[in-house]
Amino acid sequence: MSWRNKKEECQLCEMEKRTKWYEETEEFVVAEKLGGGPFIVVKDHTEELDESRVEEAHELVESIFGEHEFRILMNIVTDHWHAHILTEKEKQDLSDE
Repeated sequence: MSWRNKKEECQLCEMEKRTKWYEETEEFVVAEKLGGGPFIVVKDHTEELDESRVEEAHELVESIFGEHEFRILMNIVTDHWHAHILTEKEKQDLSDE
């Protein structure tokens, strides 16, 4: 994996394939959370993405799941951008991961 700006002890910078990974690109990983449900993680230790990178994330997720929404909670890992992917099936996802 080619993660940028890795931070030691960041759960997302040190992400292992312990669940299903739907897609990995140079910029993102789309995978199942340990507690279930899909999420997307940027492969760069940063808290925010500019509009073009957010759009790129949406395009990748749309290619896998179709219509979706992002829920950006940043509760457990507060300094590495990731978003929970809500499809029609996951719209009721209240996870705080």
